[in-house]
Amino acid sequence: MVNVYTYLESLFKENYTLPIIIATVSIAILIPLYQDHQESKQKKALEEGQKDKKEEANSSAHPSADNTSSESADSKPKAFALPTTPLPPPNLERIFTKEELAQHDGSKGEEGMIYVAIKGIVFDVTAKKAMYGPSGGYHCFAGKDASKALGKSSLKPEDCIADYSELTEKELKTMEDWYTFFEKRYAIVGKTEA
Repeated sequence: MVNVYTYLESLFKENYTLPIIIATVSIAILIPLYQDHQESKQKKALEEGQKDKKEEANSSAHPSADNTSSESADSKPKAFALPTTPLPPPNLERIFTKEELAQHDGSKGEEGMIYVAIKGIVFDVTAKKAMYGPSGGYHCFAGKDASKALGKSSLKPEDCIADYSELTEKELKTMEDWYTFFEKRYAIVGKTEA
């Protein structure tokens, strides 16, 4: 025991020994603390991301949930929040042929307008290019009257048609909810010729 004490005493007589020991002990304590902090930060970010995706999925699956007055616009995912500025008055004078509407699917780059029609009413969804543009999850609706697909909550291209006569009562309600959802968020720029 005396030999160890003598050895340690001789180490501390050296000018560089004490700072090295302090630095080593500090690093040994701080590194695990820092790693724990980073892990908890990543875990929290991951949980928030999953929560946001879940809320967004719930909002997209049930657009009528946005009609509840108890929720504020700030509590909704940004993709589904109500616009902060009033929408322009509806323009129902412009009539789109199926071919004209198809030209507004966002494939023309930045300047291309993106339109989606529901029940023959054409909405300008250009502000949500991330959702309705060529790389967006809802691109199948762009440039079409997607009434049937919206009623069926379907992303199948074959369902993106104007004829919704085969929809069930529940699907008609879903389509109406989507219409209300679009009406509150996107400008009406015309109607289809059919």
